[in-house]
Amino acid sequence: MKKDDAKTVFIDTPASDGVQIALHMWLPAGPQAGSAVKTAVVLSHGMAEHAMRYEGFARFLCENGIAFYAHDHRGHGQTAKNADELGFLAEKDGFQAVVLDLRSVVERCRSDLPNAKIILLGHSFGSFVAQSFIEQFGNEVDGCILSGTAGPRRLLSAAGNRMASLVKLFKGARYRSKFLDRASFSSYLDKIPNAKSPFAWLSRDDEQVALYEKDPLCGFLCTAGFFYDLTAGLCRIHREKNMKRIPKKLPVLFFAGTGDPVGGYTKTIRALADRYRKNGMTDVSEIYYEGGRHEMLNETNCVQVQNDILEWIQKHWYKN
Repeated sequence: MKKDDAKTVFIDTPASDGVQIALHMWLPAGPQAGSAVKTAVVLSHGMAEHAMRYEGFARFLCENGIAFYAHDHRGHGQTAKNADELGFLAEKDGFQAVVLDLRSVVERCRSDLPNAKIILLGHSFGSFVAQSFIEQFGNEVDGCILSGTAGPRRLLSAAGNRMASLVKLFKGARYRSKFLDRASFSSYLDKIPNAKSPFAWLSRDDEQVALYEKDPLCGFLCTAGFFYDLTAGLCRIHREKNMKRIPKKLPVLFFAGTGDPVGGYTKTIRALADRYRKNGMTDVSEIYYEGGRHEMLNETNCVQVQNDILEWIQKHWYKN
């Protein structure tokens, strides 16, 4: 019996640059379809990857009656018109452009599934976009899940933004900077002795790492403009006044591996969760997986991770 219907469409965005976003949708089939869909997850994926990498998770959710909407960010996946567009967001304020693109996807999901609760899932770079989204438009979703995220490191973010701005100034926004890439990722293998791949920090599952390496839409070198936009976004989302704008009753789930360097091996994630609570948020949960690396949905214990996410969703909104 077919458990889901999948399709891809291209949607317009609010940006003036004419970018159309590739949106992939998986909808439960059978008696759980259409107006019977009670919950939908909207994905904001990570840097230098694309939404179709989450197809397995999408089908898992559909088997449990949950729809999955996942777009390719500008400069990524099928949204990028060609290889030259990979790793470049926009001529101006690319981070906010990505946030507004995400809002367009949430609005499309709300229009398609008016009876569904909408849960935002952000991973890595996409989790920073999700943090900004709930700061600006938190009342437009019913919950938020942050995967492989990070909390405030203000001095580091400011220094990174300064470096990126200089490279952008002298080399141009579309220049692909190995220097900025090394500055961002060179320490990520420090706690992995005898790493088999420069991307070993993503997962303990060697097959998943190999798939990432072989995928032409993954692991590409991003532009100076991207690094500038990313670091500017990090500076913005971790300003105290912005974090305080998140709705106090919005349910938020953090999950990460203890071996994930992005969140400081959970240190900055725990600090962010504590900050949310101190700001008055009443439903903040955390799950940490011992030894897990950056992509917990592609880890050796991914089935456990999927079930933990499902349990959290069911606890809040969805019942079989």
